[in-house]
Amino acid sequence: MSERQKACAAACGGNAIFGFSFLASQIAMEAADPIFLLAIRFLLSVVFMTLLVLLGVVHVHLKGKRPWRLIPLGLLQPVLYFVCENYGIMYTNSSFAGTMIAIIPLATLFLGILLLGEKCGPAQIGWAVCSFAGVAVISLSGSESGVVSAKGVLLLMGAVLSSGLFMVLSRKLSEEFSTFERTYIMFLMGSVTFIAAAAVESGFSPAVIGEKLSRCMTPSFVLAVIYLSLVSSVLAFLLINYSAAKIEARRAASFASVSTVVSIAAGVILSGEPFGLVQLVGSALILLGVYRLNVGNA
Repeated sequence: MSERQKACAAACGGNAIFGFSFLASQIAMEAADPIFLLAIRFLLSVVFMTLLVLLGVVHVHLKGKRPWRLIPLGLLQPVLYFVCENYGIMYTNSSFAGTMIAIIPLATLFLGILLLGEKCGPAQIGWAVCSFAGVAVISLSGSESGVVSAKGVLLLMGAVLSSGLFMVLSRKLSEEFSTFERTYIMFLMGSVTFIAAAAVESGFSPAVIGEKLSRCMTPSFVLAVIYLSLVSSVLAFLLINYSAAKIEARRAASFASVSTVVSIAAGVILSGEPFGLVQLVGSALILLGVYRLNVGNA
């Protein structure tokens, strides 16, 4: 298997993992609010990665490097992305949000051209649009009522931009920092930010925080948060950051649409959700676009 094929497999695997995270998040948020869940998620991720370093399984070498360059990466992902996405959904609806988030591969494609000088032809743009169309078909087919406010649109645009810039910046920083180093600093910043936000949201009250923690002491929450922390955060982002270092940002980002297909499959298989012609056509468009973007001269 070539280096490019390994990177494509890593990007596909990471985004497939993200596909199951929607179901895990739904389960976890039955016991915890979004900010409190993010605080627990990234704290456990950092603790796990720190243990790997302390046990000598993985080595972090920042001496002689410029670790401050990783700060914008951590601000873009997970901090800005998760804040913009969660509150963007709050001020719009999930269908509109799903369509907006599907623009990420297209945004990354153009950012890669502008900031990294990557080459891209009309066919590549066309196949990226094909994947976007697949997500749009699926999202809009299940559109629900609800106000789509300007504030929500701006927040979702922030999520799209932060994700696209993250892919571009991760690729650029891979010249100086390893995959693990980039991921570790990202999660360290996410952990500090979301713990602080959860403390503020709880009014710095030990009683309120304790009451929130007690609601999380269920087997379903524990299993869901383990998946979100260790699999959907640590493993998935290691794969994504690895792929960003080996292939163009547009190729790495093109696999983001795979998470939509996987989340549909997870809902059908695990939750008994309906699967009809619209989902089939949308999934086919997504997979066709991703395939053509990463095979041959497309």
